[in-house]
Amino acid sequence: MPLFRHRQDIPAAVLVFGVFAIQLWAFFSISNPWQLAGIVSLLMVVQVSCGAVCHNHHHVSIFTKPWANRLIETVMHLQTGTSPFSWTIHHNIGHHGDYLDQDKDPSRWQEPDGRTMSRLKYDFYNALMIYPEIWKIGPRHPALFARFKRWFFISNVALLTFILINPLNALIVFVIPMVAMLVVLLDNTYQQHSGLRTDDHLLASRNVEHPLYNLTSWNLGYHTAHHMYPGMHWTELPRLHAGIRDRIPDVLISKKLIPDLDHAIPQHLPE
Repeated sequence: MPLFRHRQDIPAAVLVFGVFAIQLWAFFSISNPWQLAGIVSLLMVVQVSCGAVCHNHHHVSIFTKPWANRLIETVMHLQTGTSPFSWTIHHNIGHHGDYLDQDKDPSRWQEPDGRTMSRLKYDFYNALMIYPEIWKIGPRHPALFARFKRWFFISNVALLTFILINPLNALIVFVIPMVAMLVVLLDNTYQQHSGLRTDDHLLASRNVEHPLYNLTSWNLGYHTAHHMYPGMHWTELPRLHAGIRDRIPDVLISKKLIPDLDHAIPQHLPE
C-alpha cells in the first residue's frame, strides 16, 4: 500500500516537514532573539500555506498510515496551533455542519442582534474560542473526542519539551506563531463567509479564482465547491467549481489575489 493517499499531496507534506526542519534549525542554532524573530517572521509567510494544508488534511488525510497522519498533525500543531483531530471537530463537524446557521456555527460571524461582527473582534474572539467550542461539540462524538484529548496531550507534551529546553526560543519559534496562525485561520474564514446569507450554499461563501491564491492556499479559493463537497480532495475543487460557477453570483467571485470584502453584498444577491 502506498504511503500517500494522493500523490498530489507529496508537495504539501514536503512543505510542512520542510518548514519544521527550518523551525528546528532556528530553535537549536540561533541564540540572538532578534535574529530568531526575524527568521520566524519570514518563515510565517510560508507557514500560512501550512495552515491550508492542515485544513485540507483534516478533510482528506494525506497518508494511508495512521502513525504518519498523527506525526504530520503533531508537526502542524507546532505550526498552526491546531492539534490532531481539533480541526476535525471544530471545522469539519462544527463549521461545515452548521455554517448556514449562525446560532450554531462555532465560527459565527454574526452578533446576537444580527449585525456583522467586526473583523478584529471575529478574528480574536473566535480564535480564543476554538478549543472551548471543541469541548462543547466533542462530547456528542465520544470516540473522536477521546482521540482528540489523547493527542491534544501528546502534541502539547512535544511543545512543552521545547519550552523546557529553551523557553525564549520556544516562545519565538513555536508559541507566538501558533497563536498568530490561529488568528490567521479564523481571518480566512471571516473573508470567506462574513455578512453573507446563510440559507443557501451558493450564496454563503466568497470565492477567489486568482491562480497564485489557489496555489498557495491549495485551492481554498473555490470555497463554495468546498462547502458543497467537503469530502472531496482539494485537487477536485477547480472542476467542481467550474460545474457550479454559473450559479454563483458574480459578486461572490473575485479574480484578485487579495479579494475585496464588501458587507453590502448580501442585499444585492438574488432572492
